Amino acid sequence: MKNRIGCLLGLLVFCAAAAAQDQPPEWIIEGPYLGEGSTSTEVPLRTMATKLHVEVEIGGQTRRFVVDTGSPSMIDTALAKELGLEVVGKSQGRDSHGVVIESDIVQATLKLGGVTFHKVPMFSADFSTSETTKFFLGDGLFGSELLPLGAWQIDLQNSVLRFDTDAQKLPSVGNATKVPLHGFGYPHAPILDVQFAKRARSKAMFDTGSPGYFAISKADFAGAEQGGGIGTSRAGFGSAGGSLGGQAPDSDQLQAELKTLSIDNLKLGRVGAIRRDSSPSLIGAAMLEHFIVTFDARSGAAYFAKYSDGPFVRPSFGFTLAFDGKISVALVWDDSPAHKAGLEPGIHLTSINGTATELSSEGIQRAVEAMSGQDIELEWEGGSVHLVRDFHLLQE
Repeated sequence: MKNRIGCLLGLLVFCAAAAAQDQPPEWIIEGPYLGEGSTSTEVPLRTMATKLHVEVEIGGQTRRFVVDTGSPSMIDTALAKELGLEVVGKSQGRDSHGVVIESDIVQATLKLGGVTFHKVPMFSADFSTSETTKFFLGDGLFGSELLPLGAWQIDLQNSVLRFDTDAQKLPSVGNATKVPLHGFGYPHAPILDVQFAKRARSKAMFDTGSPGYFAISKADFAGAEQGGGIGTSRAGFGSAGGSLGGQAPDSDQLQAELKTLSIDNLKLGRVGAIRRDSSPSLIGAAMLEHFIVTFDARSGAAYFAKYSDGPFVRPSFGFTLAFDGKISVALVWDDSPAHKAGLEPGIHLTSINGTATELSSEGIQRAVEAMSGQDIELEWEGGSVHLVRDFHLLQE
């Protein structure tokens, strides 16, 4: 969780047109629902490659799933077939970069610690056909349609994920800042009120699949700028990231300082943000490095218990990585250490910190860990550089 790698897979955001019909399909009506027995659990939560991972039991097997509040639950197609999960529907939607994706929908029983969730609808996608996708996403996503079943607490301070049907039984709730949590139907992603300036308000999704602090939509950026809520900024060029639909095309990018961001009555102050093309704006997983966050959809509330001060911005080498056939430069920010060194999008990196790059689980892990360091050594055909992080966005 100590760096943002811009190419990391933006997870599918399905339109699920069927879910918007007057009469939703049976797979939405039937589940998910809680099984009998324990209604609370606490399980280890592991941060790997900027994603939050838990072990989930499915079909009598223990599998690695990503906790993603910005996506419906998903499962690797190969695993769904191995377990003999019946296809109960189909859906067409768009990934985080607008690519149309078609998917089968299956149902499964998932067990998280001592709690069982029945008839969980899961979108089936080919995770295991790509070394990159398999590394980052594991076997599936533990998604947002499970949020209404109780209170969920994400605690990176203690590296645990907690669930209880009674939010008040969870730790770090009584002393936390309480803010409204809005629901807009399936897939029940958590939506919160945000304020960029005195007359610039909006709503944002808390998306644990988004690794940064904040990703602001173009519409919200325009409103924040008009209201005086945007501070220093810098442009960049390259790919905004990858998804199951492939790597996003190169385009102009922008990152900026939000001068006075608040989540309802929780005042954060200066926050680093990336501008994104589509709505809504996203509150990212980096916030979990400062707050124990609890979502209680049943009472329409979210709780933020602070355990670490800001700044809510990360120092940067000025570039991000792409894992698309090879390890390469995805995006470069202007006036950054990477830009000054001559890095450009598309450059194939042959070596990172003295070790040859390779698109394997081990090679991807080494690259991710290198990006979390204070300095990094890069080599490519015709060039090399030693980079040190900077705090460009904090400088006036």
